[in-house]
Amino acid sequence: MAAVRRAALAALARCGGGRGAPVVGGFRSRRRWMSPWLATASLLGGGALVGSYRGWSGQEGAGGFFLVLAQKEDAVDEEMAEKLSIRKQRFMQFASLEYEGEYYMTPRDFLFSVMFDKSKRKTLAKKLTKKEVDSTLANVAKARPGPTFFRDLGDRGLISYTEYLFLLTILTKPQTGFHIAFKMLDADGNEQVEKKEFFKLQKIIGKQDEFKTASGEDMLSQESEMEGADINTMLLVHFFGKGGKDKLQYCEFQRFMQDLQAEVQEMEFNQFSKGLALMRKEDFVEWLLYFTDEENNEVYWQNVKERIQAGESISMDEFKTFCQFTNRLEDFSIAMKMFTVASRPVKRAEFKRAVKVATGQELSDNVLDTIFKIFDLDGDNCLSHAEFLGVLKNRMHRGLRVPQQQGVQGYWKCVKRETIKGAKEVWKQTGKSPF
Repeated sequence: MAAVRRAALAALARCGGGRGAPVVGGFRSRRRWMSPWLATASLLGGGALVGSYRGWSGQEGAGGFFLVLAQKEDAVDEEMAEKLSIRKQRFMQFASLEYEGEYYMTPRDFLFSVMFDKSKRKTLAKKLTKKEVDSTLANVAKARPGPTFFRDLGDRGLISYTEYLFLLTILTKPQTGFHIAFKMLDADGNEQVEKKEFFKLQKIIGKQDEFKTASGEDMLSQESEMEGADINTMLLVHFFGKGGKDKLQYCEFQRFMQDLQAEVQEMEFNQFSKGLALMRKEDFVEWLLYFTDEENNEVYWQNVKERIQAGESISMDEFKTFCQFTNRLEDFSIAMKMFTVASRPVKRAEFKRAVKVATGQELSDNVLDTIFKIFDLDGDNCLSHAEFLGVLKNRMHRGLRVPQQQGVQGYWKCVKRETIKGAKEVWKQTGKSPF
């Protein structure tokens, strides 16, 4: 037991524990960061966990229980604040325009923000005059819809933070949710909405977004800001005209979503394939892991080196189908839970069937072979689906999830992992299990 405690203390130090525990809101929360013995206790079962926690808190019974609940609530609040901060930071990093104290992205800024995790632009945001804003939006009104819409506009257009979040949702959610929200607002049954109803659509979709982190007051403020804003933005002009009197039909909105997804997919494919018609599988893995900072990344690359032959590639169509599959990841995750509950490994045929049933997509054998070679961590020809889903979520949300080693969950995950490592070292040295 003493050996395990020493391993836990070492793990705490490596993860920034004790005096180096994460600082929240400018101060270190004394109640949030528990004794290092909790990390040890978590590996020894529930009884040891309770005993260790009581020894730290000096409280018995219900008092300690409610303190645990308070800690969980604090952890959730902190994680939500981090998520909001990450998205806002990404927007501010890429936004290159300013008008009347508000920052805006250009269409080019938006494309770069979803392709890269950092902006290379070092200049200050350009301050626009009303004449420049009117000229920019006039170009938006003339632009033709299609899978090159954002590239055609380039730096001509204004995208607000609210629209940025909405566009991100289009890239990460299946279209069925948008159709349902559209129908909820369509009182006449003609599948079209007016400008004021579009603001409500944005709010509804925002509530369905797992990354919605604003408080209720923030959401009301944001809705009021959208409805009361005098300035037109790119999406409003594109959907409702310069005067805002046009109506948006769902078929047009659906085509816009498909075009946006296709445009981003094509740009990412060209970026990682170096402009070639085929993407090497090594480049596909690089694309897949681009926004991921998982502890198994080295293992994934070792699998690529050992299991994938040089010269093997993936086509644009295969790549697009895989991207469409990632947009239905929530449905696929539900299908995967049957294997998690049953503690069963996922074989290739079962994985292929789960993809088809949950998402309606059918991945090619070429892509399936690549996935299994990368994410078969045990060499048993079965998928390590938990790791696979984690990587896909990072890829789909383009690095806008809370980083693995930030926040309460990441901190204790690190402690647990390092404690297990230390325990294994003790096992090797002593020749017997430390538990």
